[in-house]
Amino acid sequence: MNTPADNDTPPDTDANRPGGALRRRFGALIRPYVPSYFPVAWKMGLSISALILVGMTLLGVFLLNDQLQRMRQQADSFGAAIAAQLAHTAREPLLAEDRFLLKVHINNLVRSDSIHGAALFDRDTTPIDQAGDLPPRALPADGAVQRWRDQGEAMSTYFAPVTVEQNRVGAVAVTLSDRSITAAQRQVRDTMITATLAMGLLAIIASFLISRRLAKPIHNLLAATSALQQGDLKYRIQERRNDEIGHLIEAYNSMAHDMLEKDQVERVLQRFVSPSVARTMMANLDQVTLGGRDVEATVVFADIVGFTRLSESLAPEAVADMLNVYFGAITAATSFYRGTIDKYMGDCAMIVFGVPEEDSEHLFHGLCCAVMIQRLVSRLNEQRARRGQTTVEFRIGMNSGAMLAGNLGSRDRMQYTVVGDAVNLASRLSNMAGAGEIIAAAALIDDPNIGSRVRATEYGSMRVRGRNEPVRTYRVDGVHALSETLMEQRIARFLAEYYAEAPGATS
Repeated sequence: MNTPADNDTPPDTDANRPGGALRRRFGALIRPYVPSYFPVAWKMGLSISALILVGMTLLGVFLLNDQLQRMRQQADSFGAAIAAQLAHTAREPLLAEDRFLLKVHINNLVRSDSIHGAALFDRDTTPIDQAGDLPPRALPADGAVQRWRDQGEAMSTYFAPVTVEQNRVGAVAVTLSDRSITAAQRQVRDTMITATLAMGLLAIIASFLISRRLAKPIHNLLAATSALQQGDLKYRIQERRNDEIGHLIEAYNSMAHDMLEKDQVERVLQRFVSPSVARTMMANLDQVTLGGRDVEATVVFADIVGFTRLSESLAPEAVADMLNVYFGAITAATSFYRGTIDKYMGDCAMIVFGVPEEDSEHLFHGLCCAVMIQRLVSRLNEQRARRGQTTVEFRIGMNSGAMLAGNLGSRDRMQYTVVGDAVNLASRLSNMAGAGEIIAAAALIDDPNIGSRVRATEYGSMRVRGRNEPVRTYRVDGVHALSETLMEQRIARFLAEYYAEAPGATS
């Protein structure tokens, strides 16, 4: 059971943590100045430069403090030595109470440029004589040093005892100006700072140069991935390295090589099966197995009339060239209407609509494709006849209905195709059609979604092998005007491309 205190506890969010609001305010303040893209070379350069600057600064501070301490120790040693010398010189005059000689010693000492004051005290720390600058309320302390300032100038006063046979009989004080040591310290500090900045600048330049060199393979990988995204599978990184980046480059080149091989295999495979089937097979190589599924589709058979007699009078190369021309037209018509060429069987092409890619308009697209094939064949025949080349005519049969679609054959050799009674009927209708005709089962034209979009003439009932009852058929003459206009545009585009590619062809 929750207590009121538990219910009143605010959630542990960044805003409720100490400094959370300050961090958000600081982030909002600097966000406009932070670029959305920051090169890795700059990141590496700035990081290395920051580390170098911090290291050089710490090293400079350490060396500077050490040097300043050494200079101070040397100055203190000099001051203590002067004080000790004065104490030794003043011992006999102090015992003899020769104040004149003591005064001479003190005045002579103060005449030096580096000594700004001197004083003599008796054993009761009562001043006996002094000259020059002394700190206020100066009291002698054996071995002590007093730091003070006189009109802004730093001073140091050193005290030393006057002893006779280890008995203290007095003391002396010597004041030295810190002007020279301060100037020397300033010069050392400036020199150290200048050297640190110079070394830091050189280090920054070197770090950026090194960072750019280290980032170059990353730029190469970025360019390679960009080329890969644009479909350039032949792009390779030529740089060779013996580190982790080198292994990454080798992995990329190997991956690009494998993708290129896969793409080449897929392109070759698309010449034997439909592009959609090829993509499906290449994407799921482990799932290419025997089997099929029930589908509703449309099948079209386009067969050359009198091909056997024609092939007997032509050389094999001429037959192959002729078939390639007409089958190229069939392929173009099939692609325009989302069909799939199931197979070429000698002089016959089997085309499927609605599989393997679903198409709700597969029936109408099959009709349009059949009409376009006959129109293309007619136009090609006109041009080939003008050039004295062999012409052919196609007969087309088509049907729609339930059929089985899938990989059929054996484990060692299979083919993606469709089978079923609807497929057999389309093949029979093709054999019974005349030259230049398109024969379709009556069920296709009777479809309410098709009848108003197709121009067809009742062809009559046909006796089809394998069926007890005659099959009502129609001869398809064309499709509605809008589809005809679009079809003519596609035919003109195909013919223009064909004559542009065919050597010596003229329109």
